[in-house]
Amino acid sequence: MRFRPFARCKIFVRWTLATIGNNELHLCAPKTKASRNWVSVNPRVPASLQRQADHQQSLLPAGAPLRGLVFADVDGAPLRPQYVLDRLRHRQAEAGLPQITIHDLRHTVATIMITSEVPIAIVSKALRHSTIATTINIYGHLLKHAADDAVNALAHAYELAATDLEDWPGFQPRHAA
Repeated sequence: MRFRPFARCKIFVRWTLATIGNNELHLCAPKTKASRNWVSVNPRVPASLQRQADHQQSLLPAGAPLRGLVFADVDGAPLRPQYVLDRLRHRQAEAGLPQITIHDLRHTVATIMITSEVPIAIVSKALRHSTIATTINIYGHLLKHAADDAVNALAHAYELAATDLEDWPGFQPRHAA
């Protein structure tokens, strides 16, 4: 049976690609310990990555130095970040979409998670923010639903408490004069 590295809906980040002097590409350890971690992905992602990895490996000559990269140049070398950005812009133009950056995509994902009421602590972890305060400082304006939910929860708790108190023997409600 062939090893399928993308069989689960998780990816482990071991390396990042850094451009040194705007020219040399280097595989480096992630910037922070928190970044060297598991990332959960949509169930459709592993199959897509596996197809791409199989395709990429079929293009490489035997003995290529960096076998195993999922996205690489025809010689197996990592794709240059500027090339990836240029391809993104080209695809956006083809689809008639406004141009956004890779970082904008990160903000889009965060916004979708928060407005879908994913708990802010989970969003913070997914974004690899060092503290939840960082996430709240950047995306706090999207948390209106949380404030509304908190007020509604308190109102409901007060109603339940008032109902329960009325059933207590000897309870005398106070009325404002």
